Amino acid sequence: MTKQRVDLNLLQIFYAVMTEQSVTRAARRLGITQPAVSNALHRLRQLFDDELFNKVRDGVHPTEKALAMWPQIEQAMDIIQSVTLPQTFDPHTTKMSFNVAVTESLASRVVPAVISRVSNEAPGAKLSFHLHSDPTSRLDLQRGGLDCAVGMFPNPNPELLFEPLHSDDYVTVVRRDYEHSESLTELEGFLSARHVLVRQASSWTGIVDTWLAVIGRRRRVVYVVNHAEQALTVVLADNFVTCLPRRFVQMDPRRDRLLILDLPFAAEKIIYKLAYHERSARDPAHGWMRRVLADAVNLTDPDNKIFT
Repeated sequence: MTKQRVDLNLLQIFYAVMTEQSVTRAARRLGITQPAVSNALHRLRQLFDDELFNKVRDGVHPTEKALAMWPQIEQAMDIIQSVTLPQTFDPHTTKMSFNVAVTESLASRVVPAVISRVSNEAPGAKLSFHLHSDPTSRLDLQRGGLDCAVGMFPNPNPELLFEPLHSDDYVTVVRRDYEHSESLTELEGFLSARHVLVRQASSWTGIVDTWLAVIGRRRRVVYVVNHAEQALTVVLADNFVTCLPRRFVQMDPRRDRLLILDLPFAAEKIIYKLAYHERSARDPAHGWMRRVLADAVNLTDPDNKIFT
């Protein structure tokens, strides 16, 4: 690096590109043009005498030097942002954009409740919903692509903060005329049945399969789908089995055609958590958004609310 002073605005752009891993997304996040970000990166490359980012198929990837610089720059920028945050937030006048992820098993009732409240309290705000999966949401929260997320988060990161919101349990689900449904109440019958696994991310292992691995067993998965509703459609079409959160199945409009059975082995309660990065913990705007989301989860199913 040369002995020139580094413009703080350049470090903000470096921060945005590192978190977004994309020049286009960084420009959108900063509210500036893509050429402006590219020009800033050119200046940064001259200052640090390094490429800093290399183009890849879906964005950019940091160089070894950028990765070495990142921990200190991230910490410094987080401190600066926390110091300069406004101390109050008025949702009625804000024009902020929020990015929120909600797990599919809660989305059908939570998303409308959130939209209704935001429309009333913050009519100028923009709100983007994303489908939660544990690895994707954790990464996007770290990078700043998400402001908060609701899901199970079985493998949390130390940089993320969590609030427990809602409990449920997994159940076995088949159609009502499933042949030999009584066999599914025994472990061997359950394992040998034809299962449909719901998996939103290729790197994610189903929670039921994680529980089975603890006792050294595996079920027979014959289909993998991306959405719980798809799994129920497959189950209703033939003699297939799927495992889903009880409340999601109970609220499905096809509930009368489904048979819900307890899992034939010991399993934990699942806990839905509200997750956010520690950098936004003191931001009043993001605090308001988290409360809106938490209230929507708890108010749409008050019987399963967790009090902390």
